[in-house]
Amino acid sequence: MKKWFAFSAIFLSSYLVFLLANAPLSLVVNNIKLPRGIELHDVSGSIWQGEISRLWVNNYEIEKVQTSVSFWSLFSLSPNLQIVFGDAMLSGPEGKINLSVSSDQVVLSDMELIVSANDIAKQLPLPIPVKAQGHVELFLSELVVVTGEQLACSKAEGEVTWSRAGVVALEQNIKLGKFSSAISCDDGKLIAKLSPKNNLGLSFDGVLALKTQKVSGKGYLKPGAKFPSQLRSALSFIGRPDNQGRYQLKF
Repeated sequence: MKKWFAFSAIFLSSYLVFLLANAPLSLVVNNIKLPRGIELHDVSGSIWQGEISRLWVNNYEIEKVQTSVSFWSLFSLSPNLQIVFGDAMLSGPEGKINLSVSSDQVVLSDMELIVSANDIAKQLPLPIPVKAQGHVELFLSELVVVTGEQLACSKAEGEVTWSRAGVVALEQNIKLGKFSSAISCDDGKLIAKLSPKNNLGLSFDGVLALKTQKVSGKGYLKPGAKFPSQLRSALSFIGRPDNQGRYQLKF
């Protein structure tokens, strides 16, 4: 009798695992209330290996999102989800993310993201019309977000780079060199601190408050010897310099 119960338990467990492994991803997605501004289109595959043809985040399109879940991570009560999206032949961003979720935090690790610099420029309140050239690359070794009563950044290590940066402004093709920012956390907020070693003499701190999803930033533009001559006529659009020759930037 005991052997019969044991075999029955093994059979039922195996059958449940089989059903779970073959459950369509669309069934899960359709029963989840997604955050505002997020839309999923053409969901296929299973919860273990799935694909989303198009993902919209606040009217920004991400194509060909592929997901995979580590079965063994379920036993640690911290499911691990691997996400790969985009393609060099497709428009929009491309990259990959490792995502681990527990009862009190979300951990992103080994994250790589490549996005068009112009897609970012379109979202910024710039004083003059600008078309940005090249791509911005984000590398995050780790980002820990606490998910208690409110979202808060607990730990972040990474870098954002814009190599061979350039813009088309005032009918001029202007080369800007390279920009790099260090990613960190401060008071629960995600911080991107731009290195002032750039041709514009730009120092800037970008801030994302996870609780409110509000983006803000402040810094200074201090034209030096490497400042592009084509942009000097546009400085008047920014305002007046202080007694150190700096133009304040804030949004």
